[in-house]
Amino acid sequence: MSLADAAAVAPGATAGEMLAKVTEALRGAGAPSPRLDAELLVGHALGRDRAWLHAHPEAVVDAAATDLLGGWVARRAAGEPVAYIRGFKEWLSLRVATDSRALIPRPETELLAEAAIREIAARLVRDEAPVQAWEVGTGSGAVALAIALRFRAALALGRLRLAASDLAPEALELATENLAAHGVGGLVTIACGDLLDPSAVPDGQADLVVANLPYLTSDEVASGVGSLAWEPPRALDGGPDGLDLVRRLVAQLPEHLARDGVALLEIGRGQAHAVRSEIEALRIRAAVTTLSDLAGIERVVRVALV
Repeated sequence: MSLADAAAVAPGATAGEMLAKVTEALRGAGAPSPRLDAELLVGHALGRDRAWLHAHPEAVVDAAATDLLGGWVARRAAGEPVAYIRGFKEWLSLRVATDSRALIPRPETELLAEAAIREIAARLVRDEAPVQAWEVGTGSGAVALAIALRFRAALALGRLRLAASDLAPEALELATENLAAHGVGGLVTIACGDLLDPSAVPDGQADLVVANLPYLTSDEVASGVGSLAWEPPRALDGGPDGLDLVRRLVAQLPEHLARDGVALLEIGRGQAHAVRSEIEALRIRAAVTTLSDLAGIERVVRVALV
């Protein structure tokens, strides 16, 4: 079936029929996950989720939804990510707005957000001192958003101060929009900066630094595989071995982490040893551990000053 055939399905077709035709069209175009993509796009055109779609295959697809799907199928067949077509990504049970201003939030980064939430919770119950948390390279603002929603009361009371920074003004615009859309825009400090310079927290000392910096190699980014051809290269490219920005951030930690501060750094497959070596070269007293994702990959490096 051609893309034109999928777009030309007459109004009056059922959701089940449309789903089958869009799946076939995307499979023919070489989409890596045609059935899932079709479910997301058809469901979005109908204003329903995937569960509803499966429960109501007999629902009629109207002309407006059919017109939308025709354009969306063509865009997905050309490789554009579904998250950009729909304008959002479901991530950590949140609806995060997405577009070409920033990287699409990945499932792996949920581990980073959950680790940050645990660190903040432990500090809030430990004593009455305000907690200074700083997400570096916030992109779409997804991690800062998850933290802000979890600790809305602590932020409002001043028990937690949260900053989110990025070098790209356009990414900060998107992060600001996401925070505002969820009602926490006034609780997070947004700052433009190059990693930890300038400081986005009072006195330049953070109790917690959280960062999901670019960690793909330049060759991987240049390959343009999948969504890489559509997402901003600056949010992906970590240099020849993927660790250029991570190294720079690690070198800045002694100056910007509080005495017993913690840094959480998301990394790629096989990079943990190199990051440990960078931290050891600083000759600081720190406990370095890692958290693995569901695939068993060491995904988050935890650096705790002792």
